Amino acid sequence: MPDLSPGHLDGRRVAVTGASGNVGTALLRRLTDPVSGVAEVRGLARRQPPDIAPYAGVRWHLADLGETSSEEALTGFLDGVDAVVHLAWALQPGRRPDDLRRVNVEGSLRVARAAAAAGVAQVVHLSSIGAYAGGAVGQEVTEDWPTTGVPSSQYSRDKSEAERLVRQVASRHPELVLTVVRPTLVLQPEAASEIGRYFLGPFLFGAARLLPGAVARLLPLPLPTVAVSFVHADDVADAIERMLDRRAPGPFNLAAEPLLDSAAIARALGTVRIPVPVGVLRPALHAAFAARVVPTEPGWLDMGTQLPALDTGRARRLLDWTPAHRGDEVLAQFVAALGRGDGAPGALFQPAGGRSLDPAGDPANTPGRPAD
Repeated sequence: MPDLSPGHLDGRRVAVTGASGNVGTALLRRLTDPVSGVAEVRGLARRQPPDIAPYAGVRWHLADLGETSSEEALTGFLDGVDAVVHLAWALQPGRRPDDLRRVNVEGSLRVARAAAAAGVAQVVHLSSIGAYAGGAVGQEVTEDWPTTGVPSSQYSRDKSEAERLVRQVASRHPELVLTVVRPTLVLQPEAASEIGRYFLGPFLFGAARLLPGAVARLLPLPLPTVAVSFVHADDVADAIERMLDRRAPGPFNLAAEPLLDSAAIARALGTVRIPVPVGVLRPALHAAFAARVVPTEPGWLDMGTQLPALDTGRARRLLDWTPAHRGDEVLAQFVAALGRGDGAPGALFQPAGGRSLDPAGDPANTPGRPAD
């Protein structure tokens, strides 16, 4: 039985892939804090982040996990580390699923194999609620729910396959502790512009920013029947730090209360819902995707209307984890930041003409750097 008592991070070396992304940035805020006791933090990204907190002081390695050449980079990246947190994941371009699979599925397999070859003691693999099979909307499931994914969703298929392959590698190395993280939708205001670019595209994202917040709240929101939860990136980072601290084997569901149905989502945004059957909405989304109006493939809608909710009891019991942010407040704050075009310094978080937020959510003086 593993020792799940806290206090094991002192002096350890931790490597993080996708360290400049949404969850990665939140995790670096914690690991680079001297209070964490971590001796060294290494980060892997495709582009060099700016030399500011929380990226400053991290030992950076640059590589694209979708390329076979990254295998050599991973050898140096993981040499001598105690744990690796694998967060790297590409969300776009949705119209090139083979490219996404190379980064997400094959890249995850490369990281797992390299970690095992380097003798890394713990691998924390960021999976997703999207790895789960569809179920009754609103039904809370524990970690033993099937992870076969939603077949019509590229993201869900890749999350399911990546987790399966990482588990296969770990099964051949019983000395390796594998922790699998399955969060619901992860948001933070600093990532508003990044996520807006990924899912809305330039036309809708620009329109959302031009519409005053007061007017937007008066517009009804067309939504199918859903039951969705949200979690702040800082709360996910808190859970991951606890997993590292206790070397806790996974999997762990992560979500914040409350679970929001369609009407509750509209209320959190200060508006009202117009019920729209998914049978009407999906063809419209497919047409918009085919016409390149939006970059979001219809499989995302399938996940939103088919995936179950998450029972987080295991994380609360074994990690003493409690989210600090309510899910409805996370959603409202994120959408407000999205409308303002907020972001943060760095290539990924670059604000869309709005404010650049520091990690506390306040305007920062350093402008976002253009993506390279």
